Amino acid sequence: MIVKFFPHSKGKGSKPINYFLGNEKNREFARVLSGDPVVTEHLINATKFEHKYKSGVLSFTERADQISEIDKFRIMREFEQTLFPGLDPDQYDILWIEHSDKDIDTNNPVGRLELNFLIPCQELRTGKRLQPYYAAADKARVNAWKNIINREIRTISGEPLTDPNAPNRKRKVHNYIGAINRPSPYDITPKRTKSKDDLDTSSRDALRESINQHMLAMLSARGRLDDQKAVVHELTTGLGLTLERIAPTSITISHRACKDINGKPQRIRLEGGIYRKDFDAKDFTSKAQSDYETNHVRRRLRDDSIYADTMEKKTEYHKELYKDAVAPPKLDIAVQPVIMAQTPQKSTETLPVADTAPKRPIQRPR
Repeated sequence: MIVKFFPHSKGKGSKPINYFLGNEKNREFARVLSGDPVVTEHLINATKFEHKYKSGVLSFTERADQISEIDKFRIMREFEQTLFPGLDPDQYDILWIEHSDKDIDTNNPVGRLELNFLIPCQELRTGKRLQPYYAAADKARVNAWKNIINREIRTISGEPLTDPNAPNRKRKVHNYIGAINRPSPYDITPKRTKSKDDLDTSSRDALRESINQHMLAMLSARGRLDDQKAVVHELTTGLGLTLERIAPTSITISHRACKDINGKPQRIRLEGGIYRKDFDAKDFTSKAQSDYETNHVRRRLRDDSIYADTMEKKTEYHKELYKDAVAPPKLDIAVQPVIMAQTPQKSTETLPVADTAPKRPIQRPR
């Protein structure tokens, strides 16, 4: 399971709800698990802040029918506690919608499980701004919770959840950026380019795939690609590409022969483990996987420690920020129980019923 927060946060509440449930609220393979779409939409529309909502998804490789309903609700409630430590359930609103339409085929009529969430960015008691997730402050806590859930939850058949952090799960290249029908898994055949002119420049996607084929072949040849510096050198010197930008998770390049309608070189973003800033060829070896499995106790202790520390800090932050949030008083209703066995029963006399009303003849139409 992975946690992903969507970048959209502005506009009317109908926009995210229509995405999750469909314009007519009848999207196939979608169902509301918790919350009220109407209430959530009205709260988003009533929010006075620029960023009106936060949405995202808990995405699983397991099918929707492989995880029990009890575990789904456990995951949802613990995620809420992770985002809002120190807050009571009536201080925030969250809508949970399940999707099960990914990777459906003849052998798998039920798709992968996705637990989508939508949160109005407003604390409900005070009306103050509520920020469910800020990466700089919350990423470590959410990641630790994700690791704990992946370790503790089991499928209905008793299998552990897929660990996205395992080395054998790391995707070396991502060849389908922006594609509508993304194949799964993302398999690309390594094929080393003999010369710079062998790259397929017929389109952006074709060029990206031929680059990825070459880089995978270079990765297979030990000692050719060790870190990001070696990757950049191969892209620019080996393949003759122009370096446009280096980001923490991607590298953007261009090719003089691949141009847009205005005749300018198209910028092509390369994503995947090879192009990351922290790329290390050792992470893609069989030894990396065995070392990862051996250190499971150390990882568990680290996740538990990070989660406990960050939850305590976030709890203090919320209590200070919303210290004026007064809970509504409880209704003081005195209810006296009535015990029939101790209530004296009075005997009542049943009087005969006499019909003294004058009788009138009834005339029926002939």
